Amino acid sequence: MKRYTENTVARSLSLQKQLCRYASVSLDAELTGLSNTDRKTLGLLIKAAKLMDEIFYLQVWYSNPALRDWLKEHASASELDKLKWMYYSINKSPWSCLDENEAFLTTTDSAIKLLPEATKPVSGWKGLEYKAAFPMLKPPGANFYPPDMDKKEFKLWNDSLTEKEQNDAMGFFTVIKRHSEFSLDSSSPNHAVHGTNHLMTAHDLYSVPYSKEYNSFLRKAAELLHEAGDLAGSPSLKRLLHSKADAFLSNDYYESDIAWMELDSKLDVTIGPYETYEDAIFGYKATFEAFIGIRDDKATAQLKLFGDNLQFLEQNLPMDSAYKSKNVNAAPIRVIRLLYNAGDVKGPQTVAFNLPNDERIVKDRGTSMVMLKNVSEAKFKHILQPIADVCISKEQKGLVDFESFFTHTICHECCHGIGPHTITLPDGQKSTVRKELQELHSALEEAKADIVGLWALKFLINQDLLPRSLVKSMYVSFLAGCFRSVRFGLEEAHGKGQALQFNWMYEKEAFILHPDETFSVDFAKVEEAVESLSREILTIQAKGDKEAADLLLQKYCKMTRPLKHALEKLESVQVPVDIYPIFSTVNEISE
Repeated sequence: MKRYTENTVARSLSLQKQLCRYASVSLDAELTGLSNTDRKTLGLLIKAAKLMDEIFYLQVWYSNPALRDWLKEHASASELDKLKWMYYSINKSPWSCLDENEAFLTTTDSAIKLLPEATKPVSGWKGLEYKAAFPMLKPPGANFYPPDMDKKEFKLWNDSLTEKEQNDAMGFFTVIKRHSEFSLDSSSPNHAVHGTNHLMTAHDLYSVPYSKEYNSFLRKAAELLHEAGDLAGSPSLKRLLHSKADAFLSNDYYESDIAWMELDSKLDVTIGPYETYEDAIFGYKATFEAFIGIRDDKATAQLKLFGDNLQFLEQNLPMDSAYKSKNVNAAPIRVIRLLYNAGDVKGPQTVAFNLPNDERIVKDRGTSMVMLKNVSEAKFKHILQPIADVCISKEQKGLVDFESFFTHTICHECCHGIGPHTITLPDGQKSTVRKELQELHSALEEAKADIVGLWALKFLINQDLLPRSLVKSMYVSFLAGCFRSVRFGLEEAHGKGQALQFNWMYEKEAFILHPDETFSVDFAKVEEAVESLSREILTIQAKGDKEAADLLLQKYCKMTRPLKHALEKLESVQVPVDIYPIFSTVNEISE
């Protein structure tokens, strides 16, 4: 219907409007501290990072790489084709991240695929040709599960497996296939028909390790990382690159994740499968990504305070003491200036990340954190400051500052490392929060890190470990930040988590809407509101109570009237929703 009712001019205007939500920002980092060898290492790392992009496109949806190549090839055909390619490049799929994953292409934009080996060769005939039309609704299981698999079928199959097989099935680093699956696209090097090598069992599903599924890409990436590791001057970087290269081929990421946590190098690298946001069925499967940057030594030294106080914060969390961990490990924090990113970095850009997600490592060693300072600076300047000018009351808008915004971002990431992870269920069984809350885990965990981060800042201020001057500015900067994150959409984990927090705080009268449609913080009520939501989320996680999590998210993850007011105001003055980075420094190195 859309294809026939929308004309070219209307589509172009629509895409231009969607593109305008991203401010194009050049992200540079000073390379003078790098030796010639470091620069050669950097060039190899960028090549490896580009392979993470290739895998990620495939992970999102099977025909995604073909669609990408098709759109790129036709980008110069018309103004509309150029806009389609530009917006696709930001989203890395035909679904718009900022529009609840609504498709922004139509079936007419689908890629034409030629399958010369799909039938017997016929003289003078080039082969079978078809359109790889994408589903209008983004597949919740991405390309990790068969498209027609549901939770019930997975559970029946999973219950029939041994404990080791169950760990594989629910693990981060496997895809789930069907024995009966038959692919027309047998000519594709990354989509062999695995089922032919397996004996049929009572169940149709089976798991395939990433090392096999993405072998052609991972083999090349491993070679590049080994080469970069041989060149690297820093012993810890050398260890990381060699162990990560080995992990790509063995599918065992434990040692390489430990090496990543212990990285102490001017050249900072995060590469591999980590986040699980794309798996909207269970939140089990990890997507590939890469972040390459230069460490900011001065800023890194200033942040030691947070890592040193994690156990102290855990002991004082607003929840029942029975749920508190006795052995939280301090999270090492590294601040970098980002040079390049790839893979799962579509749409809204990451300002920080807290890894690994492997609960075995979190339990034994804690987590490590990387802050992308130049990304934070760009977002504050191009987005948060303009939001404050429009949405925060005249009396309080001057309280929104970069220090508060960046300090809360640090605390948010630290707070992923505290609170419940490995838990004991009411029947005495050991489990993890991720396993119990499944697809609800990501949104609730983002909300936890945010709100507990705000609680933690106030707690550290009360202990005279942070300046009192932060108190008011951190709450008002957080309020402005709510509007920034909700604009990511309520299908996205951060957007969901932020809607939950804003609506809770508004209900408790900690956030106030004025007649002129600006907002302010009630400093007399905000501390109690922050603590009560922190307690609610932490307790749900500690109990692994999926039903309570669902009720909380259903009640508060809504586009309420106050939120609508704010978002409409921001749209009317066209404040960007996020940034689109251009890596000019890297382009020089790769040339």
